[in-house]
Amino acid sequence: MKKSLFVLSLVSFALVGCSTNSSESSAASSVETTDANATWQSADSIQTAPMPDSMNQPIAVQPAVQPVYSAPQPISAAPAPMPVSSSNYGSQVESVGNCQVVRDGNNAPIYSQITKGCYTDSSYTVGKSDTLYLIGYLTGTSASHIANLNGLSANSALKVGQVLRVR
Repeated sequence: MKKSLFVLSLVSFALVGCSTNSSESSAASSVETTDANATWQSADSIQTAPMPDSMNQPIAVQPAVQPVYSAPQPISAAPAPMPVSSSNYGSQVESVGNCQVVRDGNNAPIYSQITKGCYTDSSYTVGKSDTLYLIGYLTGTSASHIANLNGLSANSALKVGQVLRVR
């Protein structure tokens, strides 16, 4: 596009120059000059000086500094407790210490609505349908850690009212 625009302008100037009237061209050729060899500055006024040595030294080029951008990091905030909405038909909310344990119609915990690590006491009393995994989730540890603290295996059955160490 730019190349064709340049060529088009060049051709149009050439055509305009060729199509001028002869009277205009003769008027331009009758211009008088006083001295064709005269320059704007006389040779006597030009001062000659050697080039400074600093001009002959290589130029140090500073490398361009590229900014380093780190990958965006996710912002982690303490999850807010999920309010139980009326759309969870058949769900139950149970308070365990300072935790809200939300269970579905089959009495299974809904982990997406439970704040992980919310239980801060040093012992836990087992309730109906509690598992080592749920207790580990509430305390912010693992089921195997809770089992090891209490001398149990990971598959041990828990009894309602059983008191477990969690810290």
